[in-house]
Amino acid sequence: MNINESNIQKITLSLCLLYFLFSMIQTICDINNLKHENWKHAENQSTIYSSRRSTTVTYDFIKDSIRITRKYPGILEGLNTWMWNIDKNNKKVDISFYIKNSDYERILNNKLTNRKDIFGNELNEFEGIPFFGLREINIYSNKLLLTLDVWKYNYNILIAFILLILPYFIIFILKKIMKVSIYKNNNSKIESKIGEFMIFFFVLLFINLIV
Repeated sequence: MNINESNIQKITLSLCLLYFLFSMIQTICDINNLKHENWKHAENQSTIYSSRRSTTVTYDFIKDSIRITRKYPGILEGLNTWMWNIDKNNKKVDISFYIKNSDYERILNNKLTNRKDIFGNELNEFEGIPFFGLREINIYSNKLLLTLDVWKYNYNILIAFILLILPYFIIFILKKIMKVSIYKNNNSKIESKIGEFMIFFFVLLFINLIV
């Protein structure tokens, strides 16, 4: 059986496009359903977890047992965190931020669930609620930056990256394990379009990292 390499790339790039469009639709829906909040003397419980493979920064702010949270991959936190304009080392901070209306309703209706440890046991604290556009208290985020921050949350960079490298993984399995014959398309226009889409999605990954 012979398989065209370009067909594999077109299928996976279509998945990349669908995932990007899904994240955009989700972002548009979310941006129109946000609730702005101000917290005085919020408890800052942010942490940094480092291992040989990666570093994860988790920003947690708590007030009246309500926890808002965001996770970032190490130093690649993005421009939005630089614009918070708060002292991230302070144990108490005055902040303003946005949360989804659906999460706000869950708070009002006492429908937040408890966090669980790695063994699945319930902890005596509520789950974290994602926040967006965090700034100093009584300060509103720029609409564009807020939209990018919501999109950053919705567009999972790990999923996007896996989809991008998926064709090479599939081709490797087909050629080396299943011994399937893979041939390349000689149509330069198709190859050029595939290359352009690859560049586009890598640029999206880069933008997601820096915003």
